[in-house]
Amino acid sequence: MQPKRNAALLLSMLLLSSGCLGLFGEEEEPIEEADCTAEPSHPDCYVHVITEDDCMAHQVFTGVSCRLMQKTSSLTYGESSILLVSGVEMQSLTPSFFGDGPQNWFVNPRLPDGLSLDGESGVIGGTPEGEVIETRYTIIGTNAVGSTATTIDIRVVAAAPYSIQYLSDVLPCTLGEECSLGSPLVMGGTADMWSANPPLPRGLTILEDGSITGIARDLGDSNHTVTASNSGGSIETSIRIITLHEEPTALSYPGHPFYWTIDVSVQVIPSSEGGEVTDWSIEPPLPEGVSLHQIDGSLRGTPISVHPLREYVITAHNTGGSLSSTILIDVRDIPVEGIGYEPYQFDLRTGDDIGQVVPIWQGGTPDTWEVNPPLPTGFAFDHYTGEISGTATLLQPWTHHTVWANNSGGPASTPLQFRVTSLPPDEISWPGIEFALEANESIIIPVTNDGPDIETWEVVPPLPSGLTLLANGTIAGTPDERTIWMQYTIWANNTGGVAGLSM
Repeated sequence: MQPKRNAALLLSMLLLSSGCLGLFGEEEEPIEEADCTAEPSHPDCYVHVITEDDCMAHQVFTGVSCRLMQKTSSLTYGESSILLVSGVEMQSLTPSFFGDGPQNWFVNPRLPDGLSLDGESGVIGGTPEGEVIETRYTIIGTNAVGSTATTIDIRVVAAAPYSIQYLSDVLPCTLGEECSLGSPLVMGGTADMWSANPPLPRGLTILEDGSITGIARDLGDSNHTVTASNSGGSIETSIRIITLHEEPTALSYPGHPFYWTIDVSVQVIPSSEGGEVTDWSIEPPLPEGVSLHQIDGSLRGTPISVHPLREYVITAHNTGGSLSSTILIDVRDIPVEGIGYEPYQFDLRTGDDIGQVVPIWQGGTPDTWEVNPPLPTGFAFDHYTGEISGTATLLQPWTHHTVWANNSGGPASTPLQFRVTSLPPDEISWPGIEFALEANESIIIPVTNDGPDIETWEVVPPLPSGLTLLANGTIAGTPDERTIWMQYTIWANNTGGVAGLSM
């Protein structure tokens, strides 16, 4: 490659050889052309080779010569706007234009971090780092004779999330208590916005990391689509949220076991802890007249019939579970009151018939009757009705008895008294009323008793010495001394009375 000064020398020689010196008004003889084939070293045979270094700043080397540089125009990258993803290498953009290519490239404002404009080729490329809102960038290409420009709108968005997964797709909640579902695993770009459709149940919130937390305020079972999104896109997943009551606990019916009385109203309100009870049940059915109220689980009503002691299982239900409590219920009759007999004292003679003596009472109806000790011989006691009947057959001093009227409400008692005495002594006689006896001779004066039995005999004054009043009223013995006529009164005694006869 020859220096530029050689090119100037060559130009001068050409001017001289072409006759340009004629400007000075002198004419020279024609110069003989050199035969370069025969004399290649002849000065006229020297050929100057033009290179790129021979071209001026405003010239373009064509390969064989320098030509005047053309102005760059109609610059374009083929796109007016591009959307890039942060962290993802973009496809390089190569400029196109008319005229000679720019020698320098500029961009304003500065390209997003990670992207660059090649200062020689004008190619835009790289891997964007971080999100950038849509911004218009002006790219300018210049050469020695001019410049051209174009604009590109560039937006850099985050990498879209492509997978989202919660630890569980079911979130169980208890009404009125805090519940939560931890943040999900997100694959791909970071989500900066979370939403749920339909909206989460009242009281629950989805947080910035996708976790769900709060205090559930309403019962329910609902499905929700959770969307995680950023500027690059979105991904969805489904979850189910079930809100139930807190399970009931500590169910109790105060006063258990229960002893109720028919026709007496009852009301028993239970106590419980835990969640609200929404439904109540009982097994077996309650005694007639009493019911289980669904509002509060209370036992209310008026029992109308006797019911033996029995076990009942009451269960409190809600959406969170159930709890049972066992109680005992006994419905008893109204207690018997004011029991009595008219009369309650029976002072009888042997042979007296008392007929049917029916008891009276108040309150409940007796189920059974008892008497203690048993009634005297000849009398009957009905253990179903409490009636007394019979005839006095045996002598009986005053006896005291207690009659009990029983039902499920309790017993009631009343006293009874009985006495059975004989008829008064009567129809008693001896063979005569005057007796003259011989001393030292034994005698028997038999008695005749056609009346009631005599319990004891007495004589006033005492009989003559040697004579005896026997236990059956007969006089017997051997008088052993003389006596004057005397009147004796013999007394016949029994429970019915006394009779005196004189002889």
